[in-house]
Amino acid sequence: MAPRPAAQIRKEVLRLIGLTLGRQIRAQKNPSRSSEPAWDSLKHVELMFLIEDHFGVRFSEAEMARMEDAEQIVRVLEARDETKRGMRPAPEAQ
Repeated sequence: MAPRPAAQIRKEVLRLIGLTLGRQIRAQKNPSRSSEPAWDSLKHVELMFLIEDHFGVRFSEAEMARMEDAEQIVRVLEARDETKRGMRPAPEAQ
């Protein structure tokens, strides 16, 4: 599968966040667990599983815990995409 452009990854992540939270997310926003009251721990797990299924990846528990906003999710997915192309290793789970 060809790598996805960063803008496409971000657009898809925002769509999945909106789907999980039950509302549309504006493209210029960076929704986070702290700024979205509906993004509780249960919704976070639901979102992580939805993203895993959509992008065909698997996250460790540590990665899931670190991804607190849309930009962090996009960075992890971009790193995975670059790893598939052999550019650099994915960040290690802490």
